[in-house]
Amino acid sequence: MIVGLNITGSANQYRLLDKAEAIPWQNRFTTSKTQPIGQGFDAQQAVLKPDKVKQLLANVDLRNISPHDLGMLGGYLNGNGEISDISATEFSLSAFTIDGMDANAPIDMIKFFEDSYTFVDKLIAQGEQGMNDARKFLGDTLHTLYSMDEFINNMGSGVFIDEKA
Repeated sequence: MIVGLNITGSANQYRLLDKAEAIPWQNRFTTSKTQPIGQGFDAQQAVLKPDKVKQLLANVDLRNISPHDLGMLGGYLNGNGEISDISATEFSLSAFTIDGMDANAPIDMIKFFEDSYTFVDKLIAQGEQGMNDARKFLGDTLHTLYSMDEFINNMGSGVFIDEKA
């Protein structure tokens, strides 16, 4: 699934589309044992995640994280097959695309990418050429962020208890 935003209302609303378009680097968006975090939240798969991944995400707040830290987190998760190359790249680039802001100052990164997607979507609606890839990349990144946020928010709810243990 990939994310689409509806910008016609007063607030951004996203919906998950039925399937994502093939992305050239998508082959790295897999892991042999479990469904990657970036593809969506699944409680049964979440239990199987390595402890290091769970520990790393335990204290992450995607609505209060610095672009630098998000880039570092994205690099680690991408290297472990949990998120796509596109999302990891967008996470890293966010540190360089926020004008006049300290890349080490925490911000709401979900809102940042929602605003970026909305801006690109409006440009396309106005006839701007060459922005379709940017919209695809930002859509992939938003889907990844929403999936990560759901994963993180469910960590304290008991879904990570291995019933076989």
